[in-house]
Amino acid sequence: MDVRKAKKLLEINRMLTKSLTITDILKNVIQAASELLEASSVFIIYLYDEEEKVLRFAEGKGIDQAHFKKIAFAPGESISGKVFNDKKPKLFMSESEIDQAMNNMSQENYNHYYQGVNKQKIKSAFVVPILNKDRCYGIVVVDNFSQKGLFTEEDMEVIQAVADQSAIAIENSRMYQNLKEKNDLLKQSISIHHRFYKLIIEGRGIENVIQLLERIIHSDVTLSTDCENTADDCVFPIVRGNDVLGVLNLEKPFQDFTHMNQIAIEQASLSIALELIKDNALFEKEIHLRGEVFNQLIEGISGRDFQNVLQYVRWDEDWHVQCIILEGRTEPLWKPDKLIDKERFIQAIEQAIATFGLDSLVLTRAFQLIMIIPELEHSRKNQLIKHIQVQFKDMNIIYGIGRETRIDNLSVSYNEALRSVGYGKLHHIDVVEYPMLGIERLLYEVDGDVLDMFMQDKLRNFDTLDQAFIETLRMFIKLNKNHKQTAEHLHIHPNTLYYRLRKIENVLNIDFDAEKDWIDLVIAFRLYVASNKN
Repeated sequence: MDVRKAKKLLEINRMLTKSLTITDILKNVIQAASELLEASSVFIIYLYDEEEKVLRFAEGKGIDQAHFKKIAFAPGESISGKVFNDKKPKLFMSESEIDQAMNNMSQENYNHYYQGVNKQKIKSAFVVPILNKDRCYGIVVVDNFSQKGLFTEEDMEVIQAVADQSAIAIENSRMYQNLKEKNDLLKQSISIHHRFYKLIIEGRGIENVIQLLERIIHSDVTLSTDCENTADDCVFPIVRGNDVLGVLNLEKPFQDFTHMNQIAIEQASLSIALELIKDNALFEKEIHLRGEVFNQLIEGISGRDFQNVLQYVRWDEDWHVQCIILEGRTEPLWKPDKLIDKERFIQAIEQAIATFGLDSLVLTRAFQLIMIIPELEHSRKNQLIKHIQVQFKDMNIIYGIGRETRIDNLSVSYNEALRSVGYGKLHHIDVVEYPMLGIERLLYEVDGDVLDMFMQDKLRNFDTLDQAFIETLRMFIKLNKNHKQTAEHLHIHPNTLYYRLRKIENVLNIDFDAEKDWIDLVIAFRLYVASNKN
């Protein structure tokens, strides 16, 4: 290598290290190659596209760039693809050697290539990889269309040196661009965060947050509290811990938005979550206050305190109220770790009550929902419960209903509703009105130990009977001592029924035809069933 070329390579090295953009680097490589190889007028650079896995035209001289920009060489395709795969330079000394190396070029690429070189045939050529630390970024092609065997190994080594220097410059440029893009993204992300955060601080509300998001991403967005379909690609969940507070409905899948627009959607969801959490905290305070008001009512208050409570619930002093308790039969109305579900359930109940134009008091105790309804006719009460049942048809809810009482006797209706819920759970009844209960109402008022002693006295030796006798007695009581129907329901012969009944009488030392014995037996047996001893 002569001194002139060596000096030129040093100059090129300094020039490339100063460049931080790919475009400048490639233009400098083409210029350097032209100055070092004056015998050639055609220089082409292809860079590898990591996403599409093809070599694409990046810069050139002496060709029609418009056609070359349409070329996409797969690794291993034509001369360029083979050198890229092998990561070794290749010098071509004859036309036949060049033709053979190009014979697997796709027809589409060949058409663009042939038009791009003005329909000329290559006489001499060599290709060198742009290589750094065994990573190939692309290739440099040097062609001549007028003279065979023009280029030498030394020519190829000189351009290889330029390519090696350019590989380092390309790597530095990409690192710089990557850092610059990350820094720009960070700045934009911080700016977007500040814009949303400012709306929340100023108390502008969720509507303004959504409007700002729509302006940023140039797409319509709606907020929904229906969280059933969070797997949909076109919804973005708004999350707090284990709670999905809502979703943003997008016009297209989240992944189809640009990275910056994705950041904007994420920031908007965080801002909305803060607003919803704030609303939830206020709602929890309101529910807590309702609980305190309810406690005052059932504990008994008077005077100014009573008037303040009436003013809070918007009731008249002479109104009558009724307590209705909702409780899940097998599982809670809301999960302990899903408090947003609790809020939504309460709000849905309030909306249902509001359709009836009632000033109610709705609150919770543990996992029960309590409704205090004023001045509600029996038919409208049934309509309200039916409305709630339809709305929550997928939930197994028990409704316990106390009697109407004066406001200052609310504790009576509340305790009756509690007992009704207990009765409904025990006997698998969905809606239990306390006034409709029979002897159970009296039994609730008696001490449990007294009831247990009564049951033991009246059913002495009852446990010596097997299950068939117990089931026979249960059906006999249920069918009001109808022998024929009892035998049919039990699918037994009347003589078998007669035998069982006589044995029960003998064991219990009673007579079914004696009114007192029969009443005592019915009460004791109900207590027996209630105690789950069967």
